Amino acid sequence: MTQTIRRNIKDESRLYNPFDDLNKTLSDDVISYIYGKYSVMDPRDGLAIRIISPEEIDMDNVRRAFSDYLDTARLKLRIEKKRNMIRQFWMFAIGVLCIGFGIYAVISVPALPGEIISTIGAFSMWEAASVWIVKNPENRLKRRWLDLLSKTRIEYEKVLP
Repeated sequence: MTQTIRRNIKDESRLYNPFDDLNKTLSDDVISYIYGKYSVMDPRDGLAIRIISPEEIDMDNVRRAFSDYLDTARLKLRIEKKRNMIRQFWMFAIGVLCIGFGIYAVISVPALPGEIISTIGAFSMWEAASVWIVKNPENRLKRRWLDLLSKTRIEYEKVLP
């Protein structure tokens, strides 16, 4: 069963970013509206976005802008995923080194520097774990959203003014 998100607009320019004179970038309000409506729907169902307007709308341009939004969002997600992996690796490595050095310092020097170094190591490892526990699932959810949105049909319905 396909679920439909309806968006009433007075003119086509409301769909696009007001700073984009070429109308190639969707408005943040439109994207937020779609995500807000879709978040309460069953993700297994198909999705259609119906634009309702009294004026003619260039649907090819709307579809192109929507496709460009999805491509840009996927690229940002890949970059974020790569950064998170690098951050997770380095924080874990720093944590292991600091804890190891802290244990060595506790054995060979007074306890205070070793405890401080071990604490820094524990915080680094916690940061790596938080990337793994929090950021990676968020990225998987974003990827699922983008996969679902890529299957969305965009329709147009003209109404009388």
